[in-house]
Amino acid sequence: MHAGSTQVRWLVFLAVGTICSLIAYRGGSVRSADKAANAPSPMLLSSSPGVTEATTAPTLSIPTEKGCAPRPTSSLVVNVRAQAYGARGDGVTDDTAAIQRAVDAVAGTGGTVRVPDGTYLVNAMAQNSKGIRLGSNMTLSLSSGAVLKAIPNTSAKYAILAVSYAHHVNILGGTLLGERSAHKGSGGEWGMGLAINNSDHVVVEGVVAKECWGDGFYITDQSTNVTLCHVTADHNRRQGLSVTSVDGLVVRNSTFKNTTGTEPECGIDFEPNDGQTINNALVTGCTLTDNAGSGFQCGFREIFTSPRITNAVFDSNTCKGNGLNPVSGGYRRGIYVDYSLGTVIVSNNTIIGTRGQGILVSRAPNTIVKGNRVSGTLVVGGNTRNTGGGIYIWASPHSSITNNTVSGNATIGIWLMERDPTVVINGNTLSGNGQSS
Repeated sequence: MHAGSTQVRWLVFLAVGTICSLIAYRGGSVRSADKAANAPSPMLLSSSPGVTEATTAPTLSIPTEKGCAPRPTSSLVVNVRAQAYGARGDGVTDDTAAIQRAVDAVAGTGGTVRVPDGTYLVNAMAQNSKGIRLGSNMTLSLSSGAVLKAIPNTSAKYAILAVSYAHHVNILGGTLLGERSAHKGSGGEWGMGLAINNSDHVVVEGVVAKECWGDGFYITDQSTNVTLCHVTADHNRRQGLSVTSVDGLVVRNSTFKNTTGTEPECGIDFEPNDGQTINNALVTGCTLTDNAGSGFQCGFREIFTSPRITNAVFDSNTCKGNGLNPVSGGYRRGIYVDYSLGTVIVSNNTIIGTRGQGILVSRAPNTIVKGNRVSGTLVVGGNTRNTGGGIYIWASPHSSITNNTVSGNATIGIWLMERDPTVVINGNTLSGNGQSS
């Protein structure tokens, strides 16, 4: 931890009704709200109606279409196995060109390319490493037993399926199967299941992306109005979902699990590249479980002069068992907000059994953490100083930690790791944590 250079710990016990709340700070020890009010504490400890959160939640302009994918605008349906296109789906034949012919025939019409059950081998290095590239105004509909399987390759960067400089694209069902176990190279981390770049109004529904050399799903380069619902990312090497650049994103009712192999190894990672911005992004109703890295990670490891992540909300999700044997060792978090200069809201989530830290807010001003349930966080490597706690906050002015329930964690309940009078900690319920009393 960057805050580890400070040598003294300050403990403040905050009574809320009959519940004893534990908030850690470096320095001395205070065990009542009255004493804490007179101490040189940066926290707003009053629970009176006059105390408000430090940050006001933004209003998000995010599309939330009911039913996820809209209906095709044309009755045209093309089957990739039709004689004119010739896909085989036998798990032996390279079907890349055949499927691309069907896609090219439908692109721009509002119609649908249908992929029936079968295993379709895809050369992900085709079309400048974009595999099968979808066009605008079309739907790709894969049956539940349809698998687009990447042919093993040596490339560090590719996509099985790509939406690039396109608009109004729907991708429904099926499985994108990577080649991580048979990959012929050793470098790189950018072998994607589905890559979306410079595209608008893209909906992905019911798609499984697994065993990819990089990420299951990847969204970048000024894409706008992207929706993922009921998708699953399983056992991908770098990330379940990476987002580096988007304006208008909804991810809902989806599962991101078992990511492991190369850092960051998260379920979902919002991480802008230099010069990119994530704006108006919502993740809700999702399950992020058993990832080697953090369940949800948001931010960037350098400070920039303008907001890089603005109006991002992670709400009503479940993060369970994350931080599971990361490739570089050490510990991870259920939810991690770091170097995020815009407003990020972490609300109403359930974080269970993280190996390391339940929630960490670090160098991320204006972050709101409210209404979450954090429990069962585990100590890693005997490090009781920095792991095993529920909520940690450091160097994040004008942030607030309110109305969370933090219980049964191995060490601390809530730890304010650096004095800051602009941080609000109020109305939290803490019980049964290892260092509370």
